[in-house]
Amino acid sequence: MATNLAGKYVLWKNSSFVRLWCGSVLSALADGAFFILLSWFIVDVTGSEAMLGTTLICMSIPRLLFMLAGGVAADRWSRKWIMTLSMIARGLILIGFCLLLLDGSGGWLPYSAYLIAALFGTVDAFFWPARSSIVPFLVPREQLAPANSLMEISQQISMVCGPLTAAFLIQTKNYPLMFGILAISFFAGTVFILTLRLRPVQVEAKADGESASQKDGYLRDIWYGIRYSFSVPILCIILGTSLIMNMMFSGPINMGLPLLVKDLGWDGSDYSTLGMTMGIGTILGGILTGICNGFRGRFLMLPLFVGVMGMATSSLFFMQHLGMGLFSLIVLGITLSLTNIPLITYIQSIVPGNMLGRVMSLLSLMSIGLGPVSYALCSFVLQNKLATPATLLLAGGVVLGLIGLSLYLFREFRKMEQHPNWVQPVAVSAESTPLSS
Repeated sequence: MATNLAGKYVLWKNSSFVRLWCGSVLSALADGAFFILLSWFIVDVTGSEAMLGTTLICMSIPRLLFMLAGGVAADRWSRKWIMTLSMIARGLILIGFCLLLLDGSGGWLPYSAYLIAALFGTVDAFFWPARSSIVPFLVPREQLAPANSLMEISQQISMVCGPLTAAFLIQTKNYPLMFGILAISFFAGTVFILTLRLRPVQVEAKADGESASQKDGYLRDIWYGIRYSFSVPILCIILGTSLIMNMMFSGPINMGLPLLVKDLGWDGSDYSTLGMTMGIGTILGGILTGICNGFRGRFLMLPLFVGVMGMATSSLFFMQHLGMGLFSLIVLGITLSLTNIPLITYIQSIVPGNMLGRVMSLLSLMSIGLGPVSYALCSFVLQNKLATPATLLLAGGVVLGLIGLSLYLFREFRKMEQHPNWVQPVAVSAESTPLSS
């Protein structure tokens, strides 16, 4: 444990990693507050729940469509510049929205939120693959676990502080000021990201059939990324498990929980408290994972963590008092980090540098991009009275736990820590090396 704590201390002496962390916090904080403010803007100005749903769809579809292209971009170009341009673009989008808000309040104005949401979804699709694959270019491989823990903490800070920031800004009742402050946060984040100095990582290995002449096609590069990912059995298992976990988690938690809170007669502050509690749990889980060096050598514990995650989700079915819900959600948040961080560290360690962006984009697609599919299915189930919100949480938790425990059935999972790139150090080369080199 002392060694792991020393490793985390060394990370804070790594100026490039500290700048990445600070830039990520500012970006995530502005992102989290933006989603809440945009939703409140639509509800406040139009009062239309249908328009709110349409806006969320406008944000989700571009993210879904361009996530894999974002992975190719991360493999082809500088991840630092992709993140920088993405944050600048989000700031400019918000400045443009502020100008529209200052220009007038005609009936067309709420519909401009559709354009803002679509642009944000597109930019996000390029930002996340670069962000999730840049860590190996800033820290040595032995520090990946604590580095990913700290990056997870930076993301979860936004889950706790984003709603608080949005609540504070809403009190101003000045929408141009609200979105303008968020734009400044994005611009401030670019100052940190732009000054990153990237280190070399492992030698790129081309997928079968990939040659220098194939650099000119995004669709072709996407195909190579998919083919590579599904040619490695353990990556297939991780990606498939991530997809099913997302389907059983995002919809039931994000739709079933608020409806359950409403059915229990509680108010919005109780729901906000539950959401922030899960965010605190993920921060605690990130700290614990960093202290335990990402559970390296103890990956057979990961299915147990997923099993506990499923039990915590299912226990919300029996929630009658706020205290019980707080306990379930803090356990849920902790186990979420205990599962995610080791697997991200593992992927960053075994995947060649020129494939890492595409593999991480596939992981993001499975865990984030397909979230709307889960929402649609849960919405269908709830609207047709096929299940109550409490039953939805119970069923989702049971399936989640069973899927996690089923990982023990796969030999590739049981032997995953024997992968040569995980066990032994690898050679290095420059991050800026293009796919064709």
